[in-house]
Amino acid sequence: PRTVTGRLKWMGVYHSRFGDLPRSLCVDQLRVWDRPPVSESPARVWVELGFTGAALRARDFATAQVHLRHARAVRSNETAAKIEVGLVESFLASRLGEAEEAGNALAIVEPLLDDHELGPDERACLQARWIDQRAYRLNHPVDHCAPDWRGALALYASLPPGEVHPFVGYRRDAGLAYGHLKLGDHVTALAYAQSALEHAGDGGYVRLRAMGLGLLARILGDEAGAVARARALGIARRLEDEELLGRIEHRPTPEA
Repeated sequence: PRTVTGRLKWMGVYHSRFGDLPRSLCVDQLRVWDRPPVSESPARVWVELGFTGAALRARDFATAQVHLRHARAVRSNETAAKIEVGLVESFLASRLGEAEEAGNALAIVEPLLDDHELGPDERACLQARWIDQRAYRLNHPVDHCAPDWRGALALYASLPPGEVHPFVGYRRDAGLAYGHLKLGDHVTALAYAQSALEHAGDGGYVRLRAMGLGLLARILGDEAGAVARARALGIARRLEDEELLGRIEHRPTPEA
């Protein structure tokens, strides 16, 4: 039924609020659905993507690879599922240091973003994620290349301003804040970080709020940002989110 498929999709899409639940609760919910008839239907792709996301939050890349492979094997005809698989594949590849594979996955996703099957909000969120991953490659280049802060800023600035969707607003303003911080413009960076936090709050995105607080702490510095950083760490721990903790604490990505 369409209502069931919608719920499964909500659990498998990164930009939904499913990831704002504690990780162990997410896994419990996914296990409830990981059985017939769902496990024998095309909608299984969303369950596998949900498990992939939970494993990524635990920084368990081996398990994430297994579930992503299962998701890809479903061969769903739904455009949103194909895009989600590609974006998650790119994210995982970047975490494993596989820059070429990450870029290839993004290239496959790009033409799918114009598919008429996607709704306006869905397309906007997926587009924001695609741009965010492209910008990440500019901000964190491989092979000892210099970061392209301005190029990444231009990508984030290409996202629509205003209240298109809280997730999109957060991604845009957080990306702009990071870029201006790297360019040494702390005043502008602070303004965008505060705006990003407002978007996260408006959308009810707990994980994004923790990310925003972590970014705010970096802009303010060790002493002035201590409170914001402590709040971000508290959220990450309550969500049982090792990936989020690692970002806030600036811990390197572990080996697969």
